Amino acid sequence: MSGAKQIREQAARLFALALKAREEGKTDYAEELTKLASEAFDQATEMERRSVAVPIAPAPEAPQHTSQQQQQPQPNDPQKKE
Repeated sequence: MSGAKQIREQAARLFALALKAREEGKTDYAEELTKLASEAFDQATEMERRSVAVPIAPAPEAPQHTSQQQQQPQPNDPQKKE
């Protein structure tokens, strides 16, 4: 199980506890649990975003040669008379 998935499951449990606390009239506790659950969901989302969007460095460009090409001397053709 991935770390992000575990965090999401924990956040869902925190939300369930927050609902129960609110039903019992413990509003301050419910708000704190809701805040923790929301932070956990944000953390899981950030973990998934980072694992998917790994930046790839662009390939370095080949250096451009600006020098002029020089003709190579041709070997003498033995059949050719000068």
